[in-house]
Amino acid sequence: MTASPGTRDVFYGIDTDLSDVDLSGRDLTEGWLSRSRLLGATLRNCSLVRAHVEEADFSEADLSGADLTKASGRGSVFRDARLHGTDLKAAELNRADFTGADLTSANLGDALLTRSTLARANLTNATADKAVLRNTILDEAQVRGLTGTVIGPISVIFRGQRTLLDGPDLEQWFNTRGARITRFHAREAS
Repeated sequence: MTASPGTRDVFYGIDTDLSDVDLSGRDLTEGWLSRSRLLGATLRNCSLVRAHVEEADFSEADLSGADLTKASGRGSVFRDARLHGTDLKAAELNRADFTGADLTSANLGDALLTRSTLARANLTNATADKAVLRNTILDEAQVRGLTGTVIGPISVIFRGQRTLLDGPDLEQWFNTRGARITRFHAREAS
């Protein structure tokens, strides 16, 4: 694909199998990977800024250092993926599955993760300034060193039952696990 002068190529890979492919360092800004399979793919330091990754499957992929700022990824799957230092700022990842994913030192600032699953995910030393975690499942997630403000409620197993935690209970759940999280209050924005 050749771009016109003053423009750049945009990657189109909708419904494509890119499993085990190495795309490290590639510029896939505004690219289209919706419904694609990237199982075990390597996307280290890859730019996926404003990319469309809706329902894409990144299971066991390595996205360490990747930039997914403002990516659209409703229903995407990151099971057991490695996302060390990945930038997910303002990404829309509602209903995404991060079960067992390693998000160590990731930036979740302003990310939309409503009804997503972060069960058994490692969020050690990640930042979550104004991350939206409404009804997000955090069962057995590692949150030591996670800092920031979140919008809840979150969904966890508490005393043997699925429970939504918000307000002081949300803060207590995070902070007793070594995080430094506060619940975002709308008045803080003024």
